[in-house]
Amino acid sequence: MSGSVKPSSALLQAHDPEPFKVINRAGRTPLLLICDHASRVVPKALGNLGLDADVFERHIAYDIGTENIALGLSDLIDAPLVLGGFSRLVIDLNRPLEHPDSMVEYIDSTRIPGNIALTKMARLQRVKELFDPYHEAIKQEITRLSASGMAPIILSVHSFSPNYGMHPRPWDIGVLWNRDPRIATPLIDILKTFNLKVGDNQPYSGKELAYTINKHGGARGIANCVIEINQGQLSDDAGIKNWISTMNEVLRILLRDKGLNKIEHF
Repeated sequence: MSGSVKPSSALLQAHDPEPFKVINRAGRTPLLLICDHASRVVPKALGNLGLDADVFERHIAYDIGTENIALGLSDLIDAPLVLGGFSRLVIDLNRPLEHPDSMVEYIDSTRIPGNIALTKMARLQRVKELFDPYHEAIKQEITRLSASGMAPIILSVHSFSPNYGMHPRPWDIGVLWNRDPRIATPLIDILKTFNLKVGDNQPYSGKELAYTINKHGGARGIANCVIEINQGQLSDDAGIKNWISTMNEVLRILLRDKGLNKIEHF
């Protein structure tokens, strides 16, 4: 988008949350947790995007359970965390701006009225006030963590719906990665020792749907990957606590390898 076009007024108002949250900035573990789809909040100026309230209970509005999992891991592992502040239906923080799902008009057979025929100005507001600040926060955290002389690793926390249409998705957890296998390969092996059904670039591929880790990890030579947890196992507090406990154990094993905290381009 042209830098010469500026929003005529602010999208975010006084009672709106910030476009991101940084949790546990003083965390001592050289791991940066990120959670693109933590929130289902919509800026007040956009109402409910023309949708009924129950739509925001669904997976199309946010990644169910991921905020609590990311917060739990940040606390237990003592690692910083960047949380996205608004629903993916407003702007998807994990898609390039030119992608049709960036400000999606139709998703999972649902029409998003507030995204239909957006003006250039309206799109730019969402980019400047929601998308750019979130990614700038991630960039700044990586720079801050790298100042110690040890590159952080990046883990992005997502969740997936247990069915796609009429087709069940059998995995407990998926590990998504692009060109850099440094985290994905050992992570998959460790997860399998917990008797989990693990998807290697399933149910999505990190070679296609992993904008954030590719931008902040792959492009900078920082070891990175995405975890996708089955939402069918995140429907209550017990399920969420179980996954926090499991991933805490898994990541403690993974983080023993200090060779992950090096810059290497693939």
